[in-house]
Amino acid sequence: MDPILSNRSDDELVDSFCQGNNEAFEELVLRYKNPLYQYILSLVKDEGAADDLFQDVFISLFKHAKTYKRQGKLKAWLFLTARNKVFNYFRDHKNTTSLDQTDDEGNAFLQETLPDNSRHALDELSWLELQETVRQAIEKLPPRQREMIYLRQYLSFQEIADTVGRPLGTVLADCHRGISKIKQLLAQQQPAQEETYETV
Repeated sequence: MDPILSNRSDDELVDSFCQGNNEAFEELVLRYKNPLYQYILSLVKDEGAADDLFQDVFISLFKHAKTYKRQGKLKAWLFLTARNKVFNYFRDHKNTTSLDQTDDEGNAFLQETLPDNSRHALDELSWLELQETVRQAIEKLPPRQREMIYLRQYLSFQEIADTVGRPLGTVLADCHRGISKIKQLLAQQQPAQEETYETV
């Protein structure tokens, strides 16, 4: 792999691929393999399906690279394509939980806009290491909120809103509610852990 490729922007890599450089395409796959695969896996909960859907995303890029509009938004395009693939997967597997279901409190689309000081609520998680307890807490979130948490690791709030096709205020509200629930779940787990340590 050409080390120079790693310093090129996404759009430059797409251009290079369109000019016949297959290594540029491989660099894009490597660049987004982990975040995109983890996002898909967090939604479908099936490693085999996640593998197939991940490949489908890059097959789409392979086919449409020449018509992709160079606007510095390939990352958002990939996540939007992945999300569409996931929805098709849910449609074809009707017994699978859909992302459009309401959460466990019966809420669907939250329209209110949060105060500015709440918009960075996800930053409060930045100090937490990716420990098993945090992962388990995220997995217990309703599908919509869980998706927001995973997307926020890679996309801005506006990019998330564009990707999922919801108002920015709705995305902010879902993220804020997700963070609040994670904190509640971690707080509930802490006493149990302390009790375990005391009995050892």
